[in-house]
Amino acid sequence: MAKLIFLYLLFFVVGMMALKLLVVLLEPRLTFFPIRGLDTTPEKAGLQFKEIPLQTADEETVYAWLLEHPEPKSEVLFFHGNGGNLSLNQDFLLSLYHHSLTVFALDYRGYGKSTGSPTEEGLYQDAEALLRQFWNKIHRPDQKVIYWGHSLGGSVAAFATTVRKPDGVILESSFPNKYSLLNHHPALKVLGFLSEFKFSTAEFLDGISRPVLVLHGEQDKIVPLKQGQLLFERLQTEKYFHTIPAGHNDLHQVDPDKYWEHINQLIDAMGDGQDLH
Repeated sequence: MAKLIFLYLLFFVVGMMALKLLVVLLEPRLTFFPIRGLDTTPEKAGLQFKEIPLQTADEETVYAWLLEHPEPKSEVLFFHGNGGNLSLNQDFLLSLYHHSLTVFALDYRGYGKSTGSPTEEGLYQDAEALLRQFWNKIHRPDQKVIYWGHSLGGSVAAFATTVRKPDGVILESSFPNKYSLLNHHPALKVLGFLSEFKFSTAEFLDGISRPVLVLHGEQDKIVPLKQGQLLFERLQTEKYFHTIPAGHNDLHQVDPDKYWEHINQLIDAMGDGQDLH
């Protein structure tokens, strides 16, 4: 009997090790869905912009778009989700610009024209490169600064707050951490437990003293509404939570007036921004 129990335990341990290795190997492919190359740029839409190459600490080259508004009411560092690239987010970025925001948006490694392949740690290094360029060469001292992340980009925006604080944060269609996101899929709970990637959005924001806006689509099937609610509950700062009767990617399209009312509420809450950096 003891020998049989030992064999069961051995098979269990070997099986879990094999599953762990499989998860580690497949996790990047199951997490990131980059599209290389660009289908369009703001210039093709009639808007002048700058494409800026950035060197990361591990010697990758990632690209960012700068849409510099002549009279901005705020500056936005934007971090997109896990799929596509900047060109697939172009309409949204143009919308930000046309609402009087200067926009500095990043294509992570492996996305668009950026070199390398995405990993969680790699995305954080990409964000650090964006922050260095922004704070050293782009930021205007009289302007408020927002870190804005969509979906998985919410985790990257939250990480960015640990490097240098903005005046406010917007988390759109995001989640507290990867385990929480997988937890609502019973079949994926074990994979979440074995996952190397954490994307600890809420943890990165522990102790932040800036206003945070959480926006979520009521019909979001990719990151369910409950995840946005859980993220909001974790925040211990001035915070706002609003829903839009939309899905995962179309919050700004379904009810743009209400959407921008919430954005402007955050901008007003940030004050003059000059003593927050």
